Amino acid sequence: MFYQAIAFDLDGTLLTSQATILDSSKQAIKQAQALGLKVFIVTGRHHTAVRPYYHELGLDTPVVCCNGTYLYDFKQDKVLWGNPLTTAQANFLVKSAQELGIHVAIYTRDSMTYEQLNAHFTKFLKWVDSCEDSVRPSVKQVNFPELLDGNTLIWKVLISDPDLEKMQNFVEKLPLDQFSPEWSWVDRVDITAQGNSKGECLTELLKLENIDPKNVIAFGDNFNDISMLSTVGMGIAMGESEQEVQQHAKMTIGSNNEDSIAQTLNQLLGIVK
Repeated sequence: MFYQAIAFDLDGTLLTSQATILDSSKQAIKQAQALGLKVFIVTGRHHTAVRPYYHELGLDTPVVCCNGTYLYDFKQDKVLWGNPLTTAQANFLVKSAQELGIHVAIYTRDSMTYEQLNAHFTKFLKWVDSCEDSVRPSVKQVNFPELLDGNTLIWKVLISDPDLEKMQNFVEKLPLDQFSPEWSWVDRVDITAQGNSKGECLTELLKLENIDPKNVIAFGDNFNDISMLSTVGMGIAMGESEQEVQQHAKMTIGSNNEDSIAQTLNQLLGIVK
């Protein structure tokens, strides 16, 4: 099979449980690039939360961010394509979630914002503080009513709650002609404008790069990766992913904490070790 590109989800896939990239994965990526393959990151993260890994890998390609809500070019600090929420949509999501006591975060053009900390954001901020200044993600504590003034671009609203039944009920009541909810973790849902998905945005990126989706390898582990795994020629699910995710993949490999990605790329690309 002739492959032209590799697409990686980050959390639970290219990243270990300690939020690091294995040396074996980095080496395999370098070898793939030496063979002429493009390497893309396709993630639910904001682009500023991708930056540390982007620089660690030495990439120069656009990044699919916030589950396909926008395509970002680091070299130009430019959004190449995007489909943000309207202010009215964002206000509706924030008000509805907060009335139920569900934690809310809002991802704007340049920052990830919150009003109050929860367990996830407390842990996330520790990682942010550990990053070097030059690549540190932008996270801000704000007042949501002031943020939602009609002048701020909103990529997504992130909701989180340990009560999964409450979360499920909230998601099921969302008008799907307006919103695209994606479960990005067991207790977190990313809500974006209707029609956004990793698969759709990756398709737009591949058009820009003149790459046929059938010539792409993609690695993912969660429900928000299904559209990507289904779009490409070789969709690969991580071993700890849910059965539904694996059913949409051509192959299931081992854990993100093992050398599974490197071993798989070596096999698919014929890299001799």
